[in-house]
Amino acid sequence: MVVDNFGAIVADADYSSFFEDTEFHATFPGIHLPPPSFISSGARIVSFRSGDYILLAFPVQLHQMNPIGTLQGGILCSFFDDAFGCLSFASLKRPCVSISMSVNFIRASRPGDSVLIRAEFKSKGRDVLQLSAEAENGKGRMIATAISSLSIMLNKAE
Repeated sequence: MVVDNFGAIVADADYSSFFEDTEFHATFPGIHLPPPSFISSGARIVSFRSGDYILLAFPVQLHQMNPIGTLQGGILCSFFDDAFGCLSFASLKRPCVSISMSVNFIRASRPGDSVLIRAEFKSKGRDVLQLSAEAENGKGRMIATAISSLSIMLNKAE
């Protein structure tokens, strides 16, 4: 893991250390990190600052295309969901689950693009988080925005 002078993680290609937390795994033994959806997407952590933001890169792959040859909207939604989940876990060290998410699609993304998603906190309550994110196509063009509410799991019995 590489950390810059401001405490942000930069380009952590081996994200296993990002998800490593002995206390978390002892408290929540049934939760597997990183999640399989994150691994199968080919996601890469570009930058992270705890309690602030995360920037992830997702390669757009052929098996993620819709019938017209662009990134399927549901796949893009899963990218947002992974970004929100990673930011929440890494900042709070608590499992969180999405309770709502709204996505606005702006333009298409194609195979070979790298979708960059920057997710950030908007508010943090005791039980619920509010987050927002923007996705770019790797060429600086915005392709979608999202907002989400996540419920913070307070103990392993939930």
